[in-house]
Amino acid sequence: MKVNRIQLIILSIMQKMNATNQVSSISIANIQESIQSVKSYSTLYRCINFLCDNGFISYGVKDGKFNTYYI
Repeated sequence: MKVNRIQLIILSIMQKMNATNQVSSISIANIQESIQSVKSYSTLYRCINFLCDNGFISYGVKDGKFNTYYI
C-alpha cells in the first residue's frame, strides 16, 4: 500500500495539532482549514477513509454529526 502526498500532509497536520487520542481528535473541517493546496472536502474524505481502512488513523469522539479522527 502506498501513501500519497496529501495523505502524508494529513498525517503531519494531525501530529502538529496533537490529535493523538479520542478526546483530542480533529474533524475533516479542521484539517481542511490547515491545508491550502487541497480545497475539496471530498478529496480529504477519501484520503482519510483510506488512512482509516489501512490503520494509520482511527475514529475519535463525534463532534455533533461529524466524525473526528486521531493518529
